[in-house]
Amino acid sequence: MSDERGPTELLDERPELESALAAALAVDDEHDEWGFDDIDVDSGAFGELVSHDVVEKRGDEYAVADPAAVRRALDGDDAVGDETATAEREFDLDWLAVPDIDGRAAGLLTAALAVVVLTRTYVVSSVYRGGDIVFSGNDAYYYRYLVEQVAETSGGAEFSVLSVLPGAGTKGEPLMIATLWWVAELLGGTTETIGHVLAWYPVVSAVISGVFVYLLAVRVTSDRRVGLASVLFLALIPGHALRTSLGFADHHAFDYPWLGLTALALLLVVTTAQDRASLRSPVPWVGSVLLGVGITGQVLAWEAGPLLIVPVGVVVAAKTLLDVEAGREPLRANLPLVGGTGLAAALVWTVHTSWEWHTELVASTPFLLFLGVCSVVATAAVVARAGGTARQLAAVEAVAFVLGLVAVRSLFTKRWAEAFSRTDALFRSDDIAGTIGLFDPGTVGFLLLFGFALVMALPAMVLGVQFATRDRADWLVVTTYAWYFLGLATLQVRFVGELATFAAVFAGYAFVWLAAKVELARPVTGERTAAITDAVVPETRMVGLLCVLFLLVGSLGLVQVPVKTSQVTIDGGQYQTATAIERDAAENGLAYPENYVLSQWGKNRMYNYFVNGESRSYSYARNTHEAFLSSPNETEWYDRLRGRVGYVVTEDRAASPETMHSRLHTRYGSQNESVAGLGHFQAIYATESGSYKAFALVPGATITGTTSPNATVTASATVELPNGTFEYVRRTRADASGRYRIGVANPGEYAVESDNSTATVTVNESAVRNGTERPVGQ
Repeated sequence: MSDERGPTELLDERPELESALAAALAVDDEHDEWGFDDIDVDSGAFGELVSHDVVEKRGDEYAVADPAAVRRALDGDDAVGDETATAEREFDLDWLAVPDIDGRAAGLLTAALAVVVLTRTYVVSSVYRGGDIVFSGNDAYYYRYLVEQVAETSGGAEFSVLSVLPGAGTKGEPLMIATLWWVAELLGGTTETIGHVLAWYPVVSAVISGVFVYLLAVRVTSDRRVGLASVLFLALIPGHALRTSLGFADHHAFDYPWLGLTALALLLVVTTAQDRASLRSPVPWVGSVLLGVGITGQVLAWEAGPLLIVPVGVVVAAKTLLDVEAGREPLRANLPLVGGTGLAAALVWTVHTSWEWHTELVASTPFLLFLGVCSVVATAAVVARAGGTARQLAAVEAVAFVLGLVAVRSLFTKRWAEAFSRTDALFRSDDIAGTIGLFDPGTVGFLLLFGFALVMALPAMVLGVQFATRDRADWLVVTTYAWYFLGLATLQVRFVGELATFAAVFAGYAFVWLAAKVELARPVTGERTAAITDAVVPETRMVGLLCVLFLLVGSLGLVQVPVKTSQVTIDGGQYQTATAIERDAAENGLAYPENYVLSQWGKNRMYNYFVNGESRSYSYARNTHEAFLSSPNETEWYDRLRGRVGYVVTEDRAASPETMHSRLHTRYGSQNESVAGLGHFQAIYATESGSYKAFALVPGATITGTTSPNATVTASATVELPNGTFEYVRRTRADASGRYRIGVANPGEYAVESDNSTATVTVNESAVRNGTERPVGQ
């Protein structure tokens, strides 16, 4: 082809041929020569390409005459050797796989992200109630407490505050707490503002994660259709949706954007850093910096963050094998990886020493990763220069890994023991939901947490391994992350959200492949091409069929998203009970710990946040509540709880009649023929359904009087509660002189019956709260 500007001039004159030109280049990248049947272009457009010598005939086959010229035309560069154009290309967004985003592409991505937002925010009425912001779950109130504590001690958005975070936050999730506090300060810094920021941050996290999922999918497959399908699958993965739902301000949602950034940066580096020439471009070094920032964010965000950076080391080890197999110089090809992990090690250690964030064990893990990367790359370089093979390098790396573990165990015995003890937590199983396994026997948890997304993703994940072994470092990255987090989620479902980021990519690929198989879409190959396949909106009928197909594979997720999310929201009865206790505590002037609420531990932080603001821990409730409700002994437990507990919350459940639960929840502390009544637990609230009830610990008033010796005395009163009334009965026996004392926990007008005589006595609220005696007849 004599005129290199031919493709550019053709596009200037006939812009409608751009898609045909891109399709020709894509198929030419895959095959040296190809036939008309191999390209998805109508005959008219194809004839135009041939007539303008863009595509030339070679016997019975065809080929693009000058692929470089066509690529420049599609990229918008109209001159060969133009150094300015080359420089501009180096700084454009092609490396993110989102070039030339027009209104249609942006609109489709926005629509997909809107689905993500919708599936996370439909619970708005459960979060915003009566002027309160009611978080979902239990741990959200812990982070709310910590952020509020920082706000109380700070004088504004000053970074000096970061060195004096609450102790638990400093060693747990310091970056999350600091970030949420800083954003809240910028927006006003009030308690209400903090509530809004924490309520909405999981939704923001979901959107950012959706963008990273899109970029990962498009970068790997060169197909925007896969990117859009991946975002939609992410929207309908129940396990991810509940952890990023409005009001579920747990720490996991904060981890997901850092995970996406790290994976995308790693993918960028391994696909752009190849040789000396590629290192002259800024792109791999931009990726290196982003990798360092991503790793830093992951480690500082969570005390278990080091678990999330393990795939980086696995990818580097596997990448060096690909480099040796392909004949690349490992040192040059992986220099940006060394730089990125080194930057992370420096940043994390600087923050640790400056602000005392995290323990030395956690803060040192990026440095260990950096040393490991350096060792692997150096070993690969030596093996390559010695003429070794990838198989030999794999053997050397395996031996070096074992020796490295032995050395670390020998040199850092204390740190090794600490790390090993923390690793044991991955294999524990208790009543905390996040500790069960994804494939726990006897359950179908993987379907309830993923819908059919994981079923769709698994075959594609196997295919991803095959792609990775063909020197596809981009597939290596997403495949490594997917299989790694599948392993962690198999141990504990707390890692379902991390797995969802990558499972969505593979599910999106599988969906487009399936759509192509039933002739509803063009084929998808997963091959990396210069031209990205656009997500063109098909005709109405095809849109309908694609929607039906997606609903078939996404239906279970669509059903399970509201089911799983509803399991963590605070229901109306729980919220009403909390506010009722709050009012009672305020009316009686109680301060912490006099107004501490003892409840089922999974909701304990919520109750105490609304009543007293002390929602830091649920340990006391977890160790005490069940034992208290299962005991038959009121006196023993009243003596143990008074001064430490102000209120007790009970919920519907089966219980033996003699237990404290049955005596409180079923009979409100009232006597019956077989079980004595209770004199130290005042009923203050019951929901309309009776599912939740609240009781205040009180000394109780004492009704006194005289009657016949050894006579049975019964005191009864009708007690009014906001949602109804109940009959409260207490009974005792007079002593040999006829004196009696009856302890009552509820105020009211009591009828006291003995020996066919009845008297009355009024017991007011202060008598119950102060332990006052009330003689009969007064």
